[in-house]
Amino acid sequence: MKILKLILFLAMFLISYCIINSATLSSASNQFSNKTAVNNNDTSVVEIGDRTIKVMLAKTPSEQSKGLAIRDFMDEDEGMLFIFDKPLKHSFWMKDMKFPIDIIWADTAGKIVHIEKNLEPCIFLLPCPSYSPDSDSLYVLEVVSNFTNKYNIRVGDYIESKLISVNNS
Repeated sequence: MKILKLILFLAMFLISYCIINSATLSSASNQFSNKTAVNNNDTSVVEIGDRTIKVMLAKTPSEQSKGLAIRDFMDEDEGMLFIFDKPLKHSFWMKDMKFPIDIIWADTAGKIVHIEKNLEPCIFLLPCPSYSPDSDSLYVLEVVSNFTNKYNIRVGDYIESKLISVNNS
């Protein structure tokens, strides 16, 4: 009987936790649809392959830690571009994400150095793996899952943007 009460208590706790987090995050999830970014209305456009992507910019540590976790979904022509202060092997995880994505790392010139494909959100209560490149990167682009396969995006291709040329000047 005690085990049954414990299971019931845990189930109620998990349901409450999910409802509270869902309500908190759903109010923030419409930001990009309204053409605003994480905190500062900072958006731009990047080109990769023959595709143009509207991106929210994540430049500050606060914006970078939230990433796309504020979104419930993303369209194929949308993404998030992380711009770091210096090239490193920047690590990412799928904590608090609600949909799968591809993650693309690029060096100081915008050359793609690593791609992780079809990354699923972390499962609650299980360890959340980290993903990082073997080479340093200055930029990281997050796009919808299967984007890199669908548009044949490969290591060695370039992410093009006025932001990348500005940062290399």
